[in-house]
Amino acid sequence: MFCQQRTFLMPALEKELRKAILSLPAARKDKLLLQLLTPNQLLQEQLAFELLEGPEGLETRREALQHQITTVAQGFYYNASELLIGLRQVCPVISNHVKVTHDAYGEVSLLLLLLNQVLSHQKELLHTLTGANEALGLFLAKRTEEALQKLDRLHEDLHVEFAQQMSNLLPKLHASAAGYSARKLGLPLNWQEE
Repeated sequence: MFCQQRTFLMPALEKELRKAILSLPAARKDKLLLQLLTPNQLLQEQLAFELLEGPEGLETRREALQHQITTVAQGFYYNASELLIGLRQVCPVISNHVKVTHDAYGEVSLLLLLLNQVLSHQKELLHTLTGANEALGLFLAKRTEEALQKLDRLHEDLHVEFAQQMSNLLPKLHASAAGYSARKLGLPLNWQEE
């Protein structure tokens, strides 16, 4: 599973149907709206964020995710497979955060936090490449590739905010068991702004 979001295009309403819906009485429109929202959990979360939390809630959500990421990354694991399971549970939470809030900056920030924390606190599981930690190494390399791609999509003025984190991450990644996968993916040894 990747920490990526997928976008699907929704078909547009026909003009006549759109007109008919807009001409409905307000009470009927409200009832239809609530019926449509009930089965759609993501839309409910998006509206709750937009209408109830607003921009002030974004930082609160980020802080909660940072705490969750730190807890998983710094946890005690008997082997690389256990750590990988924990990481695979955190990535969908990050993706859901982005779907709800449209927080591209936060997504890069959270991914870099996850990767740096794991590479700093789980060194013993990533010391040398073995069959037991190969999947974990590939996971970390792919998440790093994803972070680089997402960082590249952000406005270039924001790159300076992530320069230190990325400069710390890449050498640690290449020096760990994930280095083999990183080289296969063509990830750079050092990050430099272009």
